[in-house]
Amino acid sequence: MSLSESALLLDRARVPDAEAIIRQVARHGYSIAFPAGFAVAEGSADWVPVKVNGAVSGFDYGVHSRAGYAADDPEAPALPEFGDTVLAFAARQSQTSLLAVALIQRAICELSDAQGWWHEGEEHLGNAEMIKFCSTTIEAVKAAPQAAAAPRQRLDSAYFRTVALALAGFAAVLGAVWLLGYLAGTLFPPGAPQ
Repeated sequence: MSLSESALLLDRARVPDAEAIIRQVARHGYSIAFPAGFAVAEGSADWVPVKVNGAVSGFDYGVHSRAGYAADDPEAPALPEFGDTVLAFAARQSQTSLLAVALIQRAICELSDAQGWWHEGEEHLGNAEMIKFCSTTIEAVKAAPQAAAAPRQRLDSAYFRTVALALAGFAAVLGAVWLLGYLAGTLFPPGAPQ
C-alpha cells in the first residue's frame, strides 16, 4: 500500500497540537520539525515543509470539515460516518515525504481515536488498522530508503549580475536605435528636398 494520499477522520477537539505530535514521533526514535507557528487543527495549508531526522521534506496538507470535504470535491469518495474533521495528507516526490506523513499520521492516531481513509484503495481503516498501516509504511521506507531529490539551488548573485548586464545591453541597443531614428528624422526630415 502507498500512503501517497490519505486522510484522518476525527473530531476537531481531539486533534493533537504540533508539540504533542513531535513528542510522540520521538518516542519511536524519529525527529520531526514543523515550521514555526504550524497549527495542526487550523485552516488549510498546501505544502507544509518539515524536517525528518534532519532531512528537509514536506507534504501537502489540508484541514476540512467532514461535511464540506465531499461537497468541495464532487469526485470525493463517500467517507465513513466518523468525526467532524478531515485531515488530508499527500506525500509527494520522495520517500522522506512519505515517511513524514506516515510518522505524523501514526502519532495522531496514537494520541486520539482518529481513523484513516486511504484514497487509492478507497479503504476505511479503524484506529488500530491505521496505526498498523502507518507502521508498515515506515518499515517499508526504512527497508528500502531512497534519497530525496537534491534541493533546487537558489539563484546566486552571478545570475542577477548576468540578468542586469543583459538588460543594460538591451536598453543600450534600444537607446542607440532611438538615437539613430531621431538623428535620421532631424537630418533628413520627411518631405524635405534632398
